[in-house]
Amino acid sequence: MKFISPKKDGNGFTLLEVLVAVAILGGTLAILLGAVNRNLILASDSKNSTIAAYLAQRLVTDIELEGYPNVRTEEGEFQDYPSFRWRISIEPFEISQLDTEIRLVQVQIIWDEGTKNFDVWFAVSILG
Repeated sequence: MKFISPKKDGNGFTLLEVLVAVAILGGTLAILLGAVNRNLILASDSKNSTIAAYLAQRLVTDIELEGYPNVRTEEGEFQDYPSFRWRISIEPFEISQLDTEIRLVQVQIIWDEGTKNFDVWFAVSILG
């Protein structure tokens, strides 16, 4: 009886070599997909921060156009950006050495269900 043995001329890949190559390729793809995912998260955060800065500027402009603002605390939502909320706090601030009335204004923009915010603080004064 004659046995036929496969040729051993060294051409081709062994199963172990193929498994190692697939493992390296899989690890590389996982790292690349993780980087793409992180990039998308950073782009979304950047977009939301830019929107928040724009919305804060709108509120600051409204307060400045109002003139010398009354003491109050208000909050609400933006109609054109429903995932963003705002909070305004205007408080008196006194410095006895100055002959002026000062209001300390805080404008806060909140998004991502309250987990992120953008704050602007400024003072408004009127000469006495």
